Amino acid sequence: MIAFLHTSAVHIQGFEKLVRKYNDTVEIKHFVEEDLLKTALETGALAKDKFVRIVQNIQATQRPNLLVCTCSTYGQLCEELEQIHRIDQPIANHIVANYAKIGIAYTVISTKEISQQLIQETAIRQGKGIQLTLMDCSHCWPYFEGGNMDKYEKSIAQHLRKISRDVAVIFLAQASMEGAKKYLTAIKPIVVSSPEFGVRNFLTELSKKGK
Repeated sequence: MIAFLHTSAVHIQGFEKLVRKYNDTVEIKHFVEEDLLKTALETGALAKDKFVRIVQNIQATQRPNLLVCTCSTYGQLCEELEQIHRIDQPIANHIVANYAKIGIAYTVISTKEISQQLIQETAIRQGKGIQLTLMDCSHCWPYFEGGNMDKYEKSIAQHLRKISRDVAVIFLAQASMEGAKKYLTAIKPIVVSSPEFGVRNFLTELSKKGK
């Protein structure tokens, strides 16, 4: 069984489809804890104790073969726990291995430093020299909060088309930004995101373990 911890229910359908795209038999479970992201946005601090309790409870009651956090804001905490994986590590590994000039696009400020740190630490582990460009799309976030995903995705794409500077790849740092890719096929930098790459990677990992 593969389980996902989300901070918005809007991610359930997307991750369900992604898993089924590559595996039509594995059991899937979704857990939504919206207060985790709400706390981070309102206070500027992660709800660490609550996050740890949630993860431990899922592991104790559900015993998934793999538990994945789809919220990039809480990715850093995943590295402190053995029981949960961050959705964005597989794509970070790929980006750093293949590109030097990297753009990081984000729509919530809480993701900015965490995603930047993810890429930098991955580069250190790989012994790669990289150049980062931060791409602030936070003006688009209210559309997500209002449930207008179409406007959210199109606004992200419109902004990135304007500021696609001298980078080889643009990393959409949040799972919620995945849908913007379909509006960015014509720009020069390659645009990548964590959900599909991560799901494919984790399912391969499960398959190797025979689970």
